[in-house]
Formats: sequence, structure tokens, C-alpha cells
Amino acid sequence: MHLRNVVRSVVLAAASVTSLAGISSAASSATNWTVVVGGQTPDISVYANGFFPRELTIHTGDTVAFQFAGYHNVSFLSGASQPPFAIKDGDGYDGNPLVFFPAGANTYDGTGFHNSGVPPSDKPFSYSLTFIKPGRYDYACTIHPGMTGIINVVDGAVSETPQAALARGRAEQAATLAAGTKAYDGLNPQTTGSNVLVTLVGDRQDRYSVLRFTHDPLVIAAGTTVTWTVKDPFEVHTVTFASGGQLPQFITPQAQPGGPPKILLGALALTPTSTTTYDGTGWVNSGLLASPGAPGNSPSSFSLKFTKPGRYVYWCLVHDEAHQEGIIIVK
Repeated sequence: MHLRNVVRSVVLAAASVTSLAGISSAASSATNWTVVVGGQTPDISVYANGFFPRELTIHTGDTVAFQFAGYHNVSFLSGASQPPFAIKDGDGYDGNPLVFFPAGANTYDGTGFHNSGVPPSDKPFSYSLTFIKPGRYDYACTIHPGMTGIINVVDGAVSETPQAALARGRAEQAATLAAGTKAYDGLNPQTTGSNVLVTLVGDRQDRYSVLRFTHDPLVIAAGTTVTWTVKDPFEVHTVTFASGGQLPQFITPQAQPGGPPKILLGALALTPTSTTTYDGTGWVNSGLLASPGAPGNSPSSFSLKFTKPGRYVYWCLVHDEAHQEGIIIVK
């Protein structure tokens, strides 16, 4: 994602002022378990929005290392509501520190807010938490709505070894990526007369998102209206035509005295334009699009009529680092 490079520097700058980062090595007396957070195909066309394994049972006093394989966080909310991704600040919006920055100690008894923060770099990143009280604990990635997992903590015996649990998680992850790849291979726009529907897909049960608009360039006739609709429960997207201009940053850090940076969300990326036709010139942007019912009340679709022959490249500003670009050829 385009925002990831920017947030790396934000998180690194904040590390010195977040003393309770919750990232530590497991105590030598504890049994260590591993949960893989996310995953992706080599070309990042498919993103795994899940924890693998989805559910894990461990002993009281054991430690779980959450090994990151994507852009996520691990949040134990202890029954509280999920914090919103963005918060309003004056005329604009900021990224919520409760989403981006670490919080909480490295032990968990079912109370309080504990958050890994987002990965600070492309280097291996792990967040460890020791569970000191029996219980059934739900947790989530608060970047991707509906991405949840369960840790069961028991005093008695468990039926699985850490090695077997990790193998099960890897198998779940492979199944997720295979399901997403199959969906991407079958990603075909629907044409009805002079209208074309492009669907951005994901699946909550199989825990994947396809970070592409179409599998191949979309070839249409002049006068065709293309509508993009989001049916992905996890991700938000934009449909953005920059007409050869530079793409704006989705997130910009702003230094603050004595604390972590403020995370500014780019107004240009967030603001939809009123344009309904496109001839290859000018700035055209959908603003954030999300599936119906997603937090934030974003629209789920955007339409544009193409009036002039040409080859037009467009982008999702949220996922441009994942190469989510589309091509439309108008004849």
C-alpha cells in the first residue's frame, strides 16, 4: 500500500515514546505458539486478511508470537468497540493513533487495550503476548473490518502441539490464497449494452481480498459508462485517474513535540470529484469506496463515462504499492 512506506517512518519515530510496546521475547518457562498475521501472493494481487490459525488453544502462562506477513495490526479490545481508522480533526481527518501505534503491556488477563501497532518496515516483525488468565479472547485487526481471531486459554491439557498448530495455520493460509487466486483468475467485468460493471471482490469466510480491478485491460467503445462497485468486506479502495500527473500520498506524517507524529490523511485522496465523464484529461477521483455496511458510510460504487478513444491508466491510491492499477482502452 502506498500508505505503508509513509507509516513505517511514523512508527519508527514513535517507538521512542511508546515504552509499553508489548513486543518482547517469550519467557523461557512458557510454551511458545505462533500465529501468522496475513499473507499475500508474490505479485500482491491477492491479500490474506486473516489470522492463521483462526482459533488457537493454549495453556495459561503461554506466549503467542504473532508473526506478520502483511499490513495489519493485532488488537485485543477486551470487549470494547473497535477504534475507527480515522478521526476528524478540523476540516480533515487523521489516522487514529489507537490503530497505528503500540499499546499495552506484554501480558494479558482479558482486560485493557493491547495493540501491536502496524509493522514498521519490510523486515520480519513479531508481536508477543503472554496470556496469564484462562478465558476465551477475541482479537482483531482494526485496519480490516471483520478480520478476527480467537485465543482460548485453559488450565488443563491442550490437544495440539505448537508445531501442529503452526502447520494448521499455514494450511489455512494456503487455502485462503488459493481461493483468492481463483477469484482473481475469474475476475471478468459484466457488460450490459453501453454499461460495464467492474467488481472489486473479497470474501469474509475465505479471508481474502483481490487487489486488482480487472485481470486484463478493459476494452470498451467510446460512450461506454464503467461502474466500479466494491464487494470486499475488508478493504477500501479509490478509483483515481491522474491523467499522467503525480499520485498524491494517502498518508503524510506531521511531527509533534514530545509525542508520536500526527497521521494526516490526504484530503485530495479522500475527496471525490463531481466529474461524470472522462476524455483523458484532468483529475478524477472516486474518494474512498467500501462495501455496503462498512464503517465510515463510504459509498460502494463510482461511475464514469468515457467519451474519447485512448489508453487510460487509473489507480487505487490506498493500494498503489500493491500495484493496484487498471487499464481502460477506449476505441
